[in-house]
Amino acid sequence: MHAERLYRQVIFPTLVDQAAAEDVLKETFITCIKQIQSFQWDESKGIFPWLARIARNRALDVHRRTSREHRGKGAYRQEIDGLAPVHSAQQIMEEEEEKQRLKEQVALCLDDLNPRYKLALELRLFQELPRAECARRLQVQVATFDVLFHRALRAFRKQWESKESST
Repeated sequence: MHAERLYRQVIFPTLVDQAAAEDVLKETFITCIKQIQSFQWDESKGIFPWLARIARNRALDVHRRTSREHRGKGAYRQEIDGLAPVHSAQQIMEEEEEKQRLKEQVALCLDDLNPRYKLALELRLFQELPRAECARRLQVQVATFDVLFHRALRAFRKQWESKESST
């Protein structure tokens, strides 16, 4: 019941390696079974916080161990270790469809923004320009650009959430 949530919220953010994350998930439940007698039931919280603590500790142990093992290895080896697993054609198609759907939704949200907000987001996030260059192109001071950018992000978030809730 809690496996997917543990994996997604606790383990995978610490260990972005899928195989290691799955091993930690398995170890979490093995530990849970072995240590169940030490669990103190709390009606208001349930078992998830206890499982999350076990999972987080296991994930940190693995992260520390792999960090030590990778120290001293060349960047080439780290790139090989970090390669994404091979996906089936169906999974690749589904991922591409999801990416396309998200791109379309982002474009719709941007189109609904104030043109100045849209430009600020495009310059900073998509073109990845430095803040000073963004400010220069918008003909404002850097501090003014920071305020404009912050407001643009809030407006985008509001658009995104309204479109998400309507779908």
